[in-house]
Amino acid sequence: MWFILALFSSLTFGLAGFMMKISSHHKGSNNYLLLGLYVSGAMGFLWWMLHTGATLFTWPVVLFGLVIGIGSAAGNLLFMKALEVGPASLTAPLTNSNILLTVIMSILLYQETISWTEMIGVILLVAAISLLPIDPNENLRIRNISWYGLVLTATLLFFLRNGGLKITEELHLPGATILFVSYVVGIAWFGISILRDRPEPPRTRAIGWWWGLGAGVFSFAGLQIYSIALSEGPASIIAPIFATNSLVVALLSILIYRERLSWMQRLCLLLLFAGLILIRM
Repeated sequence: MWFILALFSSLTFGLAGFMMKISSHHKGSNNYLLLGLYVSGAMGFLWWMLHTGATLFTWPVVLFGLVIGIGSAAGNLLFMKALEVGPASLTAPLTNSNILLTVIMSILLYQETISWTEMIGVILLVAAISLLPIDPNENLRIRNISWYGLVLTATLLFFLRNGGLKITEELHLPGATILFVSYVVGIAWFGISILRDRPEPPRTRAIGWWWGLGAGVFSFAGLQIYSIALSEGPASIIAPIFATNSLVVALLSILIYRERLSWMQRLCLLLLFAGLILIRM
């Protein structure tokens, strides 16, 4: 069951990512997009908390929520800054390596064991995720030394989010409440950004806001399903499966925007399917 949940979490979270891509395609505001995402996502987690009776606001819950929220919001911010000063073909794969930190933590700290076929499957999934953003035609020269610090910090911040959810599951803390707190952090973060920055055109704000609200619904669903999957199966396998949501975005972009499938994307898809098959052998 955890395998199906992990796949479904990747699909739903990928839909959130694709809605963010649509907003970007139509020149929507990034600040309003992310504010809308965190608002509707927080409402989703609030509904789930009330539905399941998991409204437990203890100090550990609030603390983990703040840490995961800061990891998510600050990680995204530094990732975007890294893209401004360095090549995307290196930035995205390196920040995606936070998945490996979650896998290593799960094996060393929580004594999770996986078979050789599962290990090879995980390696293939991580390879697919890492190769996807690579553009063979992009200039990979790094001219700004700050790029190294931005990428390293963003990777560690994303690990706070993904690894933090694994730790909270092991501590039997309510995932929905923790994620609700983390999304409230996102609301505050991007709400302040909007008040601080120069006002954007109404159409730009509207596009970002409405697509952000839609993305937040799928973001809530993806992370909640991911949290449930972690409570039932090994994070050393579930985390890499969840991370394949970037491939969902790529496939939808090919189908909707008629983007051409490159040889690198074909290779990534082959690695994805081979990895999933090996994990379930």
